[in-house]
Amino acid sequence: MCGELLSDHLFALCEEIKPAVHGGKYVTGEEFSSLLRRLNTAMALAEDIEEEKRLLERRNLLSSGRTLALAIVGPNVVPFPSPTPRGR
Repeated sequence: MCGELLSDHLFALCEEIKPAVHGGKYVTGEEFSSLLRRLNTAMALAEDIEEEKRLLERRNLLSSGRTLALAIVGPNVVPFPSPTPRGR
């Protein structure tokens, strides 16, 4: 069996097909079905990678104009001032 990486699936497919390239091996219907299932798995992994890439590109595009710089404040600024009693 191979790992979950697309390259692992494709490498395993190539290794399985190599003996049949020049007539060195006859591929049965069951072996061919197995190859098709593995090829479908590789295609699904490729589609997942492409979709993730599209989402990342879209996120980068949407957030590219929204970079906020940190505000540098002086030592006299208190982020959460305590309430002062009224009448003082």
